[in-house]
Amino acid sequence: MSLIFYIKNAMIAAIYVVLLYVFQFLSFELVQFRIAELLLVLVLFNSKSFYGITIGTFVGNLIFSPYGFVDALVGTLATIITLLLMMLLKKKLMLSLLMPGIVNGIIIGLMLVYFSDITTFNAFIITFGWIFFGQTVVLLTLGFPFYKLLKEKPSFQELINF
Repeated sequence: MSLIFYIKNAMIAAIYVVLLYVFQFLSFELVQFRIAELLLVLVLFNSKSFYGITIGTFVGNLIFSPYGFVDALVGTLATIITLLLMMLLKKKLMLSLLMPGIVNGIIIGLMLVYFSDITTFNAFIITFGWIFFGQTVVLLTLGFPFYKLLKEKPSFQELINF
């Protein structure tokens, strides 16, 4: 792997962490409007950005999440699964953009219910629904236009190829 690979992934990770820091008040509640998740669309342009997003998720969750190391591990697992599914489904853009909501709804939903005092199936369904809602709103209202904007920019195509 080239030095450019490491530099660009470090930049992606840093941008993710900064966005998580700036919008942390929206990122860790039951309804998670995690603005940093709009960066997930980068894997639709270059699968190598997978590493920067994954590292950014781990570091950001480790530093800012009220669940600390547990969220760093569980949230990063959710991100890895999400990114793999997004890459697999990239020819079906809208379905790909639903993957963060579905995967995080399930995995983070289970984590939140586990750590709450209410561990019923109904609590999981409600938690899944709210997380799915927040993630989907971010990916469809910010991620989709971000993707379209980047797709139209030849200079971005050159930048993302590493």
